[in-house]
Amino acid sequence: MARWFYNRPSECCDEAEIKVANKLRRLSKRWTIRWGFYYVDNKGVRREGDFLIFDPQHGLLVLEVKGTRFRQFAPTGRWEGDPEKDPDHPLFQLDQEHAGVLKDLEATEPGWRPVKKAICLPNEFIPEGQRTFQGLPRDVFVDAKDLDRIDSVFGRYFDGEKPSHIQKHRDVFLRTYGKGLSREDLKHFIDHNEIIFRKQLTRQYQLLDILENNQQLFVEGGAGTGKTWNAVEKAVRLAESGDGQHVLLLCYNIALSRFLRDLVSRHPLSQGQISVFQWEELARHVLDSCHIGYQPPADDTSDEATQYFYERELPEFLLECVREEDFAASLPRFDALVVDEAQDHDTAFHQDFKDKGPHTECGWWSIYLALLKEGAAAPIALFYDVAQRPPFRGRGGFDAALISEQLSQPAFARLPHALRYTQPLFDFLQTLSAPGSDRLIEQLSEPEDLPEGPEVVAINLDSPDAASVCESVSDVVKTWLHDGYCEISDILILHARTHLENSVLGGCEEIAEFPVVEYGKAIQPEEKVIRHLSINRAKGLDATAVILVGMKPFQSLTHIDQQYSYFMGASRAKQLLAVIHG
Repeated sequence: MARWFYNRPSECCDEAEIKVANKLRRLSKRWTIRWGFYYVDNKGVRREGDFLIFDPQHGLLVLEVKGTRFRQFAPTGRWEGDPEKDPDHPLFQLDQEHAGVLKDLEATEPGWRPVKKAICLPNEFIPEGQRTFQGLPRDVFVDAKDLDRIDSVFGRYFDGEKPSHIQKHRDVFLRTYGKGLSREDLKHFIDHNEIIFRKQLTRQYQLLDILENNQQLFVEGGAGTGKTWNAVEKAVRLAESGDGQHVLLLCYNIALSRFLRDLVSRHPLSQGQISVFQWEELARHVLDSCHIGYQPPADDTSDEATQYFYERELPEFLLECVREEDFAASLPRFDALVVDEAQDHDTAFHQDFKDKGPHTECGWWSIYLALLKEGAAAPIALFYDVAQRPPFRGRGGFDAALISEQLSQPAFARLPHALRYTQPLFDFLQTLSAPGSDRLIEQLSEPEDLPEGPEVVAINLDSPDAASVCESVSDVVKTWLHDGYCEISDILILHARTHLENSVLGGCEEIAEFPVVEYGKAIQPEEKVIRHLSINRAKGLDATAVILVGMKPFQSLTHIDQQYSYFMGASRAKQLLAVIHG
């Protein structure tokens, strides 16, 4: 796709310009297009032109669009159209634009050539072989048919004239008409957005300030509202309170636990301690402390046997630990509990555990509470979004009210606004409306000052295979890196399958000449890799740039699990999102 930059949003342009823009979008990344530019006419009046189309192999074409009928009535000399908008002869107006562009380029670099001009008629078809149209030379015009093949007819406007130094040619054009488009400018804009996000998220800590005297918190918030940041901040405050406390910071996903450890490491504590556990890591820790061997199912174990272990055997072992007096001294004990993405932790065990004694009242949460020194009276903070619980796990598997009934002084609050998205990304998420995502969209509430950013890139592959998907992903990565939008470490590829080799990327080991490494895998600080992860394991994570692969176009999805996965994958992006459909 061509490199675009705009003088105004496309929604502020007329239909003819939009039609031309849609045709020009087919051009390759070799081209650069400016939609809307200012020039000064011969009367010193500042006016606006339509398109500048730049191909470094040929030159710059000044393109003025006329969407109405292009006719002149000879007895009066008037051209059809709006006299207030276009008072001049169209060719005179084009000459003025061309002269203004030349003047600006000369001011940047004297002798800059070649620059040509044309009138675009997106609604006209000039018959083949016709040498004039409405009394003007045919070569002055780009008609509807030319638009469809603009890359092949572009050179005719330059009569074989070509720039002597292509790179210099491009640099002069960007210096003149690409203000804010240099790699440094774009990187600064993206970095500044990250600062805006951080300020907005940390501003939400005011909620924790207000509820400081409430020992037990239930904080609800949709995607991008800052749950994870608030969870870490709450864990830090609890750890440093009093004489120092040992805080259990718990989550469900392995990838999220790694991210939480990284965030916690950035907060040197004056006192106290924070231990980050993923739920299965915590289960292993408890069993090891009680000297009960933890033997999870092997990779080749059947699904039925694996399900039996996690739903029945493992809870039985843990209940034995928290119930038996012999294990009481061995149990790990914590002063406080903070849980991120709490909705993923079931509030009920398998039905076989009904009426089986203590510590089964609210499922896994009964075990978590048993690990707290003060039990149900201990400081607790839960951050959750019921809408983000995967449909395949059952929406009724988490009940915050059931947990609150076990506690001594619960208080409920809500994080109201999505704060980590640019406006284009937020608008895109709003379009993903379907039964599997409607509850997620309902949880999003738009603040008044979301920052601007790049548009979402959507690429549709008719017959996708691993090679074509890998090539499309590579093109996106190379474009983002070339334009300065991000570093390779900012990019996260999300796929619909658990393992990369089973995804549409087919085990692709390199993308854009960078090794593809699973998120969370240890690497050397100097290594440059591109991260990947499955969508269902990325909950709670975010990235500056996300490339989503392995999903059909959203409007064609009929299964609620797929609709949910598409939204969850897209919502991991903060500023840059590309979706490779196939």
